[in-house]
Amino acid sequence: MADPLSISASIAGLVTLADVVFLRLMKYVRSVKNAVKEVEELAREINVLGGALNSLSRLARSFDDEPADNKKFRMHHIEACSDILADIQKKLKKFDSNSLKRKAAWPFQSEHIKELRDDLARHKQSVDLALSANSMELLLRSLAREEDLQKTTSEILAAVEKTREITSRIHRDDTRQKVLEFFLRYNPQQNYEMSLKLRHPRTGLWLLHLPKFQTWLSTVNEKLWLTGIPGAGKTVLAATIIEAALARCDDHVAGAFFFCDYKDKATHSPVGILGALAYQLAIQKEEAFMVLEQYFRDLHPSRGLPREPTAGGLERVIARMLKLFVQVFFIVDGIDECGRLDDVLRTLRSISDDSDNMSMALLSRDEPEIRNALEDDFVCEKVAAHTEDITEYVTSEMEERMRVGKLRINDLELKSDIMQGLINGAAGILTLQQLIEVLSVPENGGFLKSSGLVYESAIQKWCSSLIRKSNNGMRFEFAHFSVREFLQNRSLLEDQFEHFLISE
Repeated sequence: MADPLSISASIAGLVTLADVVFLRLMKYVRSVKNAVKEVEELAREINVLGGALNSLSRLARSFDDEPADNKKFRMHHIEACSDILADIQKKLKKFDSNSLKRKAAWPFQSEHIKELRDDLARHKQSVDLALSANSMELLLRSLAREEDLQKTTSEILAAVEKTREITSRIHRDDTRQKVLEFFLRYNPQQNYEMSLKLRHPRTGLWLLHLPKFQTWLSTVNEKLWLTGIPGAGKTVLAATIIEAALARCDDHVAGAFFFCDYKDKATHSPVGILGALAYQLAIQKEEAFMVLEQYFRDLHPSRGLPREPTAGGLERVIARMLKLFVQVFFIVDGIDECGRLDDVLRTLRSISDDSDNMSMALLSRDEPEIRNALEDDFVCEKVAAHTEDITEYVTSEMEERMRVGKLRINDLELKSDIMQGLINGAAGILTLQQLIEVLSVPENGGFLKSSGLVYESAIQKWCSSLIRKSNNGMRFEFAHFSVREFLQNRSLLEDQFEHFLISE
């Protein structure tokens, strides 16, 4: 379900987690007199598993250039090992060198330890089998669920592609395309693809298992509001929500999504948002397209001047479209980034209130204006940086940097301390004031030499947390709305960073 580089990186990240858990278990064994024998046996099993995973990571890297399609199978046994190790790590986190001396504080019963050891041994058998693979596809087959292997390749690929974009189920010609494009003022597909690209492998799974999300996904007419601080990962999680919703779409269930982007005013208006949602519904059912086509004709009379669509007109169109489906999923991200917040909130509330078969999910900051509009009818879930996701990212990055020589750690305990420090310190976003100070340059410089030119690679290196490449790869853009928001803050005029202040 991921590209080869992320496959090898995910496996390598699990090696770091196995190392840390092994170290903590052995600390317990050494610190507690007459420690439970099963604890030492579990530690040995994890140590052996770590060695096998290390070999598997190297094997996966050897297939990095392989052209085979690697979206066919999920790494079930790798995910299962990760869940088990993360569970052990979570329970061990509260122990320090002093509490380890208290045998009574050990959180696992002997029966549970044996169960964990047996589960890891079973998954390791699949890892050992994968080590004999001579291609990436065979490696992934060895790590997949048995039921996944029974599916045909075409079935699996069809399921994957279904979640990558809205499936068109209507006949399209030039005339119909003209109708559709009239209402599509901004195409959110590019934002969806960017969010998928930014998402680290195997992160966001916690959301899929969340009871509130499961209820939203399986129950008609549920309303969900996911909120969090800037940089909490809401936009990337939006891609996970869209993926899950599109996987349920068929002839009777439809899905549509939109991303409000502070950089593009076309995404700020109710007409732009509703037009994109109407477009997506129209291509999923012939009858839905006919509703939109009729509105197009109303706006283009044979006698008289053409008119532009209105928010009210599009609301009525969408209301008629919704009645053609059993259930419709609407996902809108970043409503707090709209300059016309009042209008957008009123519009979204209006189509939500007038429907009894639409499941809507909205993502934004927790701002008073938004909370007042949504809190009565929407179930709120606070989005924060989850330990599981952070651990997955940190362990993968550490292993990759150690592999290429950017990070050198020979002490296993130091490795554990670094990992825990990064995970524990990941609450919230980076301090922009500190980053700006690092990037500060003298106000008065000499004449420009060719050696003084700032190249693209240098910009990416030193501003990596503040910027990212645009969708077309031709320019840089702020990595997040909060970066631009900070640099537009007039308080910068009061200190030494005033030359970084930007305007609209």
